[in-house]
Amino acid sequence: MTLSYSWLGKQLALDFANTVIARPDGAFDGLTTEAELARWLELERGRFGPAPGSAARLGDFRRLRDALRRLLDAAVDDRGLPGADVAVVNEASAAAPRVVQLRDGAVVESRLGTPEDAILGAIAASAVELLGGPDRELVRVCDAPSCGLYFVAARERQQWCTPSCGNRARVARHYARRARSADAAQ
Repeated sequence: MTLSYSWLGKQLALDFANTVIARPDGAFDGLTTEAELARWLELERGRFGPAPGSAARLGDFRRLRDALRRLLDAAVDDRGLPGADVAVVNEASAAAPRVVQLRDGAVVESRLGTPEDAILGAIAASAVELLGGPDRELVRVCDAPSCGLYFVAARERQQWCTPSCGNRARVARHYARRARSADAAQ
Protein backbone atom coordinates (compact mmCIF):
# COMPACT_ATOMS: atom_id res chain seq x y z
CA MET A 1 0.00 0.00 0.00
CA THR A 2 1.18 3.52 -0.80
CA LEU A 3 -0.14 6.69 0.75
CA SER A 4 -1.87 9.06 -1.65
CA TYR A 5 -1.09 12.20 0.39
CA SER A 6 -4.33 13.80 -0.79
CA TRP A 7 -4.48 15.83 2.43
CA LEU A 8 -1.17 17.68 1.94
CA GLY A 9 -1.28 21.42 2.29
CA LYS A 10 -2.62 21.82 5.78
CA GLN A 11 -0.38 22.54 8.79
CA LEU A 12 3.05 21.04 8.18
CA ALA A 13 2.97 19.28 11.56
CA LEU A 14 -0.31 17.57 10.66
CA ASP A 15 0.89 16.63 7.18
CA PHE A 16 3.92 15.01 8.78
CA ALA A 17 1.98 13.25 11.56
CA ASN A 18 -0.45 11.90 8.96
CA THR A 19 2.29 9.84 7.33
CA VAL A 20 0.90 7.17 9.66
CA ILE A 21 -2.71 6.24 9.06
CA ALA A 22 -4.42 4.67 12.06
CA ARG A 23 -7.13 2.29 10.88
CA PRO A 24 -9.31 -0.23 12.70
CA ASP A 25 -7.36 -3.06 11.05
CA GLY A 26 -4.02 -1.59 12.13
CA ALA A 27 -1.81 1.37 11.37
CA PHE A 28 -0.10 1.94 8.04
CA ASP A 29 3.26 3.72 8.18
CA GLY A 30 4.18 5.73 5.09
CA LEU A 31 7.75 6.45 6.24
CA THR A 32 9.37 3.05 6.60
CA THR A 33 12.09 3.53 4.00
CA GLU A 34 14.41 6.29 2.86
CA ALA A 35 12.61 6.27 -0.50
CA GLU A 36 9.26 6.95 1.19
CA LEU A 37 10.81 9.81 3.16
CA ALA A 38 12.35 11.20 -0.05
CA ARG A 39 8.92 11.04 -1.72
CA TRP A 40 7.25 12.91 1.15
CA LEU A 41 10.01 15.53 1.16
CA GLU A 42 9.59 16.00 -2.59
CA LEU A 43 5.83 16.44 -2.22
CA GLU A 44 6.41 19.06 0.50
CA ARG A 45 9.24 20.87 -1.32
CA GLY A 46 7.14 24.04 -1.63
CA ARG A 47 7.46 24.52 2.12
CA PHE A 48 11.21 24.15 2.48
CA GLY A 49 12.77 23.93 -0.95
CA PRO A 50 14.34 20.97 -2.71
CA ALA A 51 14.82 17.88 -0.60
CA PRO A 52 18.35 17.09 0.47
CA GLY A 53 20.14 14.56 -1.72
CA SER A 54 20.00 11.95 1.02
CA ALA A 55 17.22 10.78 3.30
CA ALA A 56 19.79 9.06 5.49
CA ARG A 57 18.27 10.58 8.63
CA LEU A 58 15.09 8.53 8.40
CA GLY A 59 15.43 7.63 12.09
CA ASP A 60 15.45 11.30 13.11
CA PHE A 61 12.36 12.02 11.02
CA ARG A 62 10.51 9.01 12.43
CA ARG A 63 11.51 9.94 15.99
CA LEU A 64 10.08 13.44 15.55
CA ARG A 65 6.97 12.13 13.81
CA ASP A 66 6.26 9.56 16.54
CA ALA A 67 6.72 12.17 19.30
CA LEU A 68 4.44 14.54 17.39
CA ARG A 69 1.73 11.87 17.08
CA ARG A 70 1.83 11.23 20.85
CA LEU A 71 1.54 14.99 21.46
CA LEU A 72 -1.40 15.25 19.07
CA ASP A 73 -3.07 12.27 20.79
CA ALA A 74 -2.66 14.07 24.12
CA ALA A 75 -4.21 17.22 22.64
CA VAL A 76 -7.14 15.25 21.16
CA ASP A 77 -7.74 13.58 24.54
CA ASP A 78 -7.33 16.92 26.38
CA ARG A 79 -4.43 15.57 28.42
CA GLY A 80 -1.19 17.27 29.36
CA LEU A 81 1.59 17.04 26.79
CA PRO A 82 4.16 14.30 27.58
CA GLY A 83 7.42 15.95 28.62
CA ALA A 84 9.69 13.52 26.76
CA ASP A 85 7.85 14.20 23.50
CA VAL A 86 7.89 17.95 24.07
CA ALA A 87 11.67 17.64 24.49
CA VAL A 88 11.99 15.83 21.13
CA VAL A 89 10.07 18.61 19.36
CA ASN A 90 12.04 21.35 21.12
CA GLU A 91 15.33 19.63 20.30
CA ALA A 92 14.44 19.48 16.60
CA SER A 93 13.35 23.11 16.64
CA ALA A 94 16.57 24.25 18.32
CA ALA A 95 18.77 22.31 15.89
CA ALA A 96 17.78 24.56 13.00
CA PRO A 97 18.40 28.09 14.21
CA ARG A 98 17.54 30.86 11.80
CA VAL A 99 19.86 33.81 11.48
CA VAL A 100 18.56 37.00 9.89
CA GLN A 101 21.02 39.78 9.11
CA LEU A 102 20.95 43.09 7.31
CA ARG A 103 23.56 43.40 4.56
CA ASP A 104 23.75 46.30 2.15
CA GLY A 105 20.16 47.28 2.86
CA ALA A 106 18.79 43.77 2.27
CA VAL A 107 17.69 41.04 4.63
CA VAL A 108 19.88 37.96 4.38
CA GLU A 109 18.68 34.80 6.04
CA SER A 110 20.86 31.82 6.72
CA ARG A 111 20.42 28.59 8.59
CA LEU A 112 23.00 26.82 10.63
CA GLY A 113 23.14 23.06 10.45
CA THR A 114 22.22 20.66 7.67
CA PRO A 115 19.28 20.85 5.26
CA GLU A 116 17.73 17.96 7.20
CA ASP A 117 18.04 20.01 10.41
CA ALA A 118 16.22 22.86 8.68
CA ILE A 119 13.38 20.57 7.60
CA LEU A 120 13.08 18.92 11.01
CA GLY A 121 13.15 22.40 12.54
CA ALA A 122 10.36 23.62 10.26
CA ILE A 123 8.21 20.62 11.19
CA ALA A 124 8.95 21.17 14.88
CA ALA A 125 8.15 24.90 14.63
CA SER A 126 4.81 24.03 13.04
CA ALA A 127 4.13 21.60 15.89
CA VAL A 128 5.03 24.24 18.50
CA GLU A 129 2.68 26.77 16.90
CA LEU A 130 -0.15 24.23 16.63
CA LEU A 131 0.17 22.68 20.10
CA GLY A 132 1.08 25.93 21.85
CA GLY A 133 -1.62 28.04 20.25
CA PRO A 134 -5.40 28.31 20.23
CA ASP A 135 -5.82 25.60 17.59
CA ARG A 136 -4.65 22.95 20.05
CA GLU A 137 -8.15 22.46 21.39
CA LEU A 138 -9.46 22.05 17.83
CA VAL A 139 -7.15 19.13 16.96
CA ARG A 140 -9.20 16.04 16.15
CA VAL A 141 -8.80 12.57 14.70
CA CYS A 142 -11.22 11.85 11.87
CA ASP A 143 -13.56 9.09 12.96
CA ALA A 144 -14.73 8.12 9.47
CA PRO A 145 -14.18 4.47 8.51
CA SER A 146 -10.69 3.90 7.08
CA CYS A 147 -9.46 7.44 7.76
CA GLY A 148 -7.98 8.31 11.16
CA LEU A 149 -6.17 11.49 9.96
CA TYR A 150 -5.42 14.36 12.33
CA PHE A 151 -7.04 17.66 11.42
CA VAL A 152 -7.92 21.04 12.92
CA ALA A 153 -11.67 21.41 13.20
CA ALA A 154 -13.22 24.46 11.59
CA ARG A 155 -16.24 24.07 13.89
CA GLU A 156 -16.45 22.94 17.49
CA ARG A 157 -18.48 19.79 16.75
CA GLN A 158 -16.69 18.78 13.54
CA GLN A 159 -15.98 15.02 13.52
CA TRP A 160 -14.55 14.42 10.06
CA CYS A 161 -11.58 15.86 8.21
CA THR A 162 -13.48 16.31 4.92
CA PRO A 163 -17.06 16.20 3.70
CA SER A 164 -16.31 12.93 1.87
CA CYS A 165 -15.27 11.33 5.15
CA GLY A 166 -18.54 12.56 6.68
CA ASN A 167 -20.48 11.00 3.82
CA ARG A 168 -18.58 7.71 4.23
CA ALA A 169 -19.34 7.67 7.97
CA ARG A 170 -23.04 8.36 7.41
CA VAL A 171 -23.29 5.66 4.74
CA ALA A 172 -21.55 3.16 7.04
CA ARG A 173 -23.99 3.99 9.86
CA HIS A 174 -26.94 3.60 7.49
CA TYR A 175 -25.80 0.16 6.31
CA ALA A 176 -25.09 -0.93 9.90
CA ARG A 177 -28.64 0.09 10.92
CA ARG A 178 -30.12 -1.81 7.95
CA ALA A 179 -28.10 -4.90 8.81
CA ARG A 180 -29.28 -4.76 12.45
CA SER A 181 -32.89 -4.33 11.32
CA ALA A 182 -32.59 -7.27 8.92
CA ASP A 183 -31.08 -9.43 11.69
CA ALA A 184 -33.85 -8.44 14.11
CA ALA A 185 -36.53 -9.26 11.55
CA GLN A 186 -35.26 -12.83 11.13
